[in-house]
Amino acid sequence: MKKILVSILALAMCMSLAACGGTSGKTAATTASAVSADTSSAASAATASSDSVKLGFLAPTLQSEFFIGIDDSLKADCEKLGWEYTSVSFDGDSATAVTNIENMVTAGCTSILAMVSDTSCDDALKAAQDAGVYIIECGVVTDVYDAAINTDQYVIGTKISDMAADWINNDMGGKANIVVYTTLQNQDMQNRGQGIQDEILKKCPNVNILEVVDIGKDVVGSGTTTTETMLQKYPQMNCILCYGDAAATESVEAVKAAGIDAKTFGIFSCDGTANAIQNIADGQMQRGTLAFGSVADNTVKLVQGLMSGEKYPDSIDFPVNPVTAANVADYQS
Repeated sequence: MKKILVSILALAMCMSLAACGGTSGKTAATTASAVSADTSSAASAATASSDSVKLGFLAPTLQSEFFIGIDDSLKADCEKLGWEYTSVSFDGDSATAVTNIENMVTAGCTSILAMVSDTSCDDALKAAQDAGVYIIECGVVTDVYDAAINTDQYVIGTKISDMAADWINNDMGGKANIVVYTTLQNQDMQNRGQGIQDEILKKCPNVNILEVVDIGKDVVGSGTTTTETMLQKYPQMNCILCYGDAAATESVEAVKAAGIDAKTFGIFSCDGTANAIQNIADGQMQRGTLAFGSVADNTVKLVQGLMSGEKYPDSIDFPVNPVTAANVADYQS
């Protein structure tokens, strides 16, 4: 089956991907609008056979807002099209992910959106392909897919720091005491964390990075406990650069509970979740996030295109949009 690389986000997809990552090594060339243009003609063909379509979503977790949002949107899109839909999470366990893929094939899924963490699922994904299932990977991109939703995670990291640098240079005199929240769970997230560090030191050479913390996987509550620990360890900390919104929004509550004035603290992250956007709109210390396009909507378009035999460019660059106080109103529902 011919491999197609479609480089879009999702965020993550993080991704955070917690978020999403990407390791395909291919560069983006065109814009996300090409997906809509290439697949719009496929809609009637896909809808005509909607009774035979079943989309499965393999998620790293279904406990964080980012992945719950993808799940809810996929479910709604499938309902509109008359498709069947199912979702499962593997919670960071590769063996569970493999079993979930096998179960989705047995259950009759015709396409699977697989947000895997590494190459440990490649054999299971290849077996699904051999059974006639379309595989769409998102975030971490391995060698087994029919279409891939991907982005440069190092660049995502730099964009998080670009927002922070604007605040530090304009409001803090170019100085800040920073803790970076990253995760070492795969190379993609390590790249995002490195982009955060490199860019903030480039744009704000006078900042002090107090610590780079491996916050682990997207476990509910990790942002709270980590921030409480960091505030005790570094009373001078006044900025957190976080790889994803899940930990960032929890950090907001921890900083507020410590009685720190929102005007003197900055938290920056990505994923564009509703809670993060609301924090920014409310004037909280969360001052920036990155909004991605809809992973769900673009997955559906890719499924439609694959079903009707559509071909895609080797890569499509999906835009990543900074959300700050200056434009947050544009992203509120």
